Amino acid sequence: MVIITEANEGAPSTDDIEMEHLDLAPFVGKEFITIDDAREFYNSYAYRRGFSIREAGGYTSAKSGEVTSVRWLCSNEGFSKNYKEAQKALENSTSQTTLEKERAPIRTGCKARFRIRFEGGVWKVSVFEDDHNHPLVVSPSKKRSLRSHRSMGPEDKEIIKAMNVQNIESAKIHEYLGDKHGGKKNLRFKKKDVANVITVENQQLVDKNVEATLVYFQKKQQEDPEFFYDVEVDEGGQLKNLFWVDGRARRAFQEFGDVVTFDTTYRTNRFLMPLAPFIGVNHHRRCVFFGIAMLRSEHIAGFVWLFKTWVKAMYGKKPRAIITDQDPAMRIAIKEVFPNTVHRCCQWHVMRKAREHLGAIYNLKPAFKKELKRVINHSNTVSEFEEKWWSMLDTNNLMQNRHLKNMYEARSEWVPAYFRDYFFAGMSSSQRSESMNAALKIWTNSHSSMYRLFLHLEKMVEGNWQKESDEDIASLTAVHKWSTLIRYEKDAFEFYTSRVMEKFKNNLKNTQLGRIIEIERDAIYEVSINYHPAFGSLKKPQTYEVHINKMKELVCCSCKGFEFEGLLCSHALKVMHHVDMERLPTRYILKRWCKDANVNVKRSQLERCMDLGTSQEQETLRISQLKPQMMKLLTKAAKSSDAFKTLQEIIKSAEQQLDEVDTCSSKLVGTCDNKETQTSEIGTATSRPSNVILDPPVSQCKGKRKNPQRFKAPSEPKKPRKCGICGSTKGGHNSRTCPMKKDGKSNKREKQKEEEEKSEEEEEGEEVDDDEYEDLSS
Repeated sequence: MVIITEANEGAPSTDDIEMEHLDLAPFVGKEFITIDDAREFYNSYAYRRGFSIREAGGYTSAKSGEVTSVRWLCSNEGFSKNYKEAQKALENSTSQTTLEKERAPIRTGCKARFRIRFEGGVWKVSVFEDDHNHPLVVSPSKKRSLRSHRSMGPEDKEIIKAMNVQNIESAKIHEYLGDKHGGKKNLRFKKKDVANVITVENQQLVDKNVEATLVYFQKKQQEDPEFFYDVEVDEGGQLKNLFWVDGRARRAFQEFGDVVTFDTTYRTNRFLMPLAPFIGVNHHRRCVFFGIAMLRSEHIAGFVWLFKTWVKAMYGKKPRAIITDQDPAMRIAIKEVFPNTVHRCCQWHVMRKAREHLGAIYNLKPAFKKELKRVINHSNTVSEFEEKWWSMLDTNNLMQNRHLKNMYEARSEWVPAYFRDYFFAGMSSSQRSESMNAALKIWTNSHSSMYRLFLHLEKMVEGNWQKESDEDIASLTAVHKWSTLIRYEKDAFEFYTSRVMEKFKNNLKNTQLGRIIEIERDAIYEVSINYHPAFGSLKKPQTYEVHINKMKELVCCSCKGFEFEGLLCSHALKVMHHVDMERLPTRYILKRWCKDANVNVKRSQLERCMDLGTSQEQETLRISQLKPQMMKLLTKAAKSSDAFKTLQEIIKSAEQQLDEVDTCSSKLVGTCDNKETQTSEIGTATSRPSNVILDPPVSQCKGKRKNPQRFKAPSEPKKPRKCGICGSTKGGHNSRTCPMKKDGKSNKREKQKEEEEKSEEEEEGEEVDDDEYEDLSS
């Protein structure tokens, strides 16, 4: 007998349903061509009736080995295993297994079943029982949650996979698919099913590490001949260090590689190898990748290998300046590989350490923190910094502070006054590297495979190139709008990109601040600033000395703004306008900030190969351009002896012609360099071991730095403990000694959870099962 207790008022009866679908109801003797047809038929019937089915196996012929019988049962067939028996079995077992959460039994011993047999070349129904001893589901919105009726089409799976690549959460994907199909009521799968598809997709990339990554690198080299990668292995054949950079980044470094930031980030891959990107600044003041490395350890040898490999990838060019943290191994490696490069430690890291060590002083002397920043950031010369530093220590009685002594001893590595004569593109910290690392953490974690990490990095790099291309177009098509009435604004607009122009406009606006004091007519002036809109009236005026030569179009300010940032400061512009200098001197317009700064980066490889010259970069480009063509000829010549002989004759003739061309070039250019030695040192990648490179062990790196905690004064009262049951902070009790627990009252959190579960309703206004909204918080 069929029992239906969930039928809503006005729903059709069971007899009406059977009469309406009489031709679709199973019966003994009904025939099917395949097993799948039978399964689909019975499952459709189960959906109309309101129950779920599961396959119970079948019988196989002992002679032929073919399946002769298959049966399906109601999902409520049989009985669930007693939880107490399972708990007793676990207690008696020796293994320490955590007990799963007890679930309500769903099997009721239902006898409904459906069986088919293979007879006469077709499948026939041999047994069909349709009596259920449990409620049948009538609501269509609940039928879709039954296990056998949950299905997902191939189109939905492709959408899920595509969104998973973009790192979209399963809950948001489920919401989108619900909207796409006209509401969640029309979906035949749950959010958990979406998560399962994502898990299977991610599982395919778990074991793709070194070998799969190197194979992908080789494929990238075929697409981009300038793609460079190199590896270092240990004695056991395991990966030690890895570096890669694409061709466009190698070309961009020739234009924007004057200053770079270098920092390591952690927990981006399953081997816990630190990721070390080289970050620079392009002509839009945006970040640009100059190569990425993975290191097993942060030791001197690892950094030396990386820096030498990086220089090789950049055609032998080295940066003028580099910003890193205060890592001692990194400092030694930079001195060895970049002896002529200006090395600056990140000022932000230095001040963060100061906050950790000087927290008590900051709390007791609130004005000292501002004074320390003012001494560091507003000292234009080294002598001025020295004078203000000692005066600050003497005033605050901090001469014997150990950390301030350490900061002073390392002052030449981080204090801005020591670097004002060097170009740093306006950067004083490695925050560009930190921001890129933070963006990368959105895509990866400590469980990501090496191959998956590279795919996400490639996506980030490609996104940066696309942003640069979009801003190139915006700068070329921009229309000038006057922000000031100074003629230099229009001169700069013809050259600068939009973002650089905004910075230059701010400098022009700041020329309204302060007053000019003439020291020597048309030669030396002093700009004194007593008021600033951001800070109000200044206690001590800021003075800057500007030297100018109107005839030679020379200007120099004591703030060293142009030397440090590459843009004329407001003080220099104010004096230039005061002496009526007619135009903005072109010598103060750096090409790296201009709209056409990346023209060579965008040129095709063939165009750059035709340029005159014998530099290392040009020889590398020509080799990478000819290599694919030569490989095609070698493949064709290896197919037959006649083709082999023909190619040999062509090679001999080509050698003679090239010798003649080389001789003529030597007479025009001069003595010829040793090409064999130089050519052997260049290429798209160094020679690698022929054997397979094994995955690295888990790296024992320094690890992720903990965030500094706020300093707490001794007089600061402690926060009272809060009871986990009643939520009270009074009485000095906790969840174990709570009076509510002794009185047998329910937990506050459990009450809240029950109220939330009761308030959940389906879109149609009907009650829904608890598993309908499982893991919604994720």
